[in-house]
Amino acid sequence: MDLGLVAPQRGGLHLPSYLQDWKWAAMSMLGSSIPRRQRNSNCGEEGDEGYDECKGSLRSVIESQIIPRLLQAHAAPTASNAQDFNAVYEPSTAEVEAFATLCIHAAAEQSMALVKELQRNGVGNDDLFLKLMAPAARCLGVWWEEDKTDFTLVTLGLLRMQQITHELGYDYHSGPQDVGMVRRVMLAAAPGSQHILGLVMVSEFFRKEGWQVVVEIANTEKEIFQAAGNEWFDLIGLSVGLVEQLPTLGSLITRVKKASRNPDTPVLLGGPAFFSSEVSAESLGANGISLDALHGVRLASSLVDPLKRPAAPR
Repeated sequence: MDLGLVAPQRGGLHLPSYLQDWKWAAMSMLGSSIPRRQRNSNCGEEGDEGYDECKGSLRSVIESQIIPRLLQAHAAPTASNAQDFNAVYEPSTAEVEAFATLCIHAAAEQSMALVKELQRNGVGNDDLFLKLMAPAARCLGVWWEEDKTDFTLVTLGLLRMQQITHELGYDYHSGPQDVGMVRRVMLAAAPGSQHILGLVMVSEFFRKEGWQVVVEIANTEKEIFQAAGNEWFDLIGLSVGLVEQLPTLGSLITRVKKASRNPDTPVLLGGPAFFSSEVSAESLGANGISLDALHGVRLASSLVDPLKRPAAPR
């Protein structure tokens, strides 16, 4: 695909000419001209109890988890773009916003094609992660806080950025490989349940209770298994959005437990699918089902008793 990327100029590479149109699309679709009453804020109305905490929680997750994982990506043996690059790449704010808009409003192939074209023009992965993808992820968080886009689109954009990282042959640095002093939980949505707002909010409750939380934005079962095996987790929480996912959930739980670095990882379930279902945790091979965040944290604490955890290695 010819993206029409112009040659390097003073100030660095510029985004493809067709993407200039996306700048105007971003302004028209996400701009402040949209009345607040017409937006879907996902957090209720401004002034409601918990509104500010809700709006700030996504930014917190993006800043503390998603962006660091993008920036800490390292090459697998099959990674593309392994050679040295010298092109000066300094995307403008408008170009970063255009890329963010491309990730949430265009076909997935277009955002990947853009990254590939930048690579062919000499942009290295360090610059792609640091100067384009991380600022674009941060931009999505700002748009969410300002009610310029909804959570479904933010989730889509973050998913696509992670997919780009994986497609380039890059993985994230692993976290702790063994039990530590602090209890750790991985929260993920079962593939097909891409709305992670609930996970983001639940993560705040866990943090307040002293847990270290990883919100894993995974689009496939393989990515969930890889995440569970890369780091030590005392607990894995899975959110299920659709009742139709329940028949295959038992198999997913069995495999995620098998893939987990912690051989005794309990799995806690939650999400909208369980509001209208009588299914039991035991029948799915899970250790508990929670219908709200407070109950989830209490149940997690009963499943992972600090006094009964293995001692952290010295």
